[in-house]
Amino acid sequence: MKSELAEFLLKSNAIRFGIFKLASGKESTYYIDLRVLPSFPAYFRMAIDAMRDVIEQGIGTASIDYICSIPSAGIAYASALAYTLEKGLIYVRKEAKDHGTSKLLEGYLKHGSKVLILDDVATTGSSLAHAVDVVRSNGGVVEHALVLIDRLEGAGELLASKGVRLMSIASIEEVVDLLYEADLLDEDMVRIIKAQIGSR
Repeated sequence: MKSELAEFLLKSNAIRFGIFKLASGKESTYYIDLRVLPSFPAYFRMAIDAMRDVIEQGIGTASIDYICSIPSAGIAYASALAYTLEKGLIYVRKEAKDHGTSKLLEGYLKHGSKVLILDDVATTGSSLAHAVDVVRSNGGVVEHALVLIDRLEGAGELLASKGVRLMSIASIEEVVDLLYEADLLDEDMVRIIKAQIGSR
């Protein structure tokens, strides 16, 4: 499943290799945009099934009461996964609205409930850490977070400092290895990408 999904991400341009300027201002040898995946039902289902498998094998579905998403890319995945697992869905805003209730946490959260934080991609982990803080401040218990792809740029370490374990379907290193094995990436590109990963 991982190999087929990785190959599709490349063919659909959900993952691209080259030189890209990220929102942080840093340059990267690859760019990931998983917003395209829900437009392809078979592969979207594959991703949701893979996330479900990580949960079932890693922590068990009984250890989760709610799934908390981070807008906007993560909402499609969190909604589908919450529906599949029959769990409550909540989401955390980056900033409170300047109208209405001005809440950071949207949805109903029962005090003391166990919450899984979910996003599409983990980079530095700042958005995930923000979600952890908001959920905990609203009475939720957070011990785990889940992403489709971990860019290996510090998210795991940041979350670990908060007592949260980061899980993923695959790291960018695994994706690169799978694409190389499928003859979809050449050795030079693999070396360049791994050099970037190693420099973090």
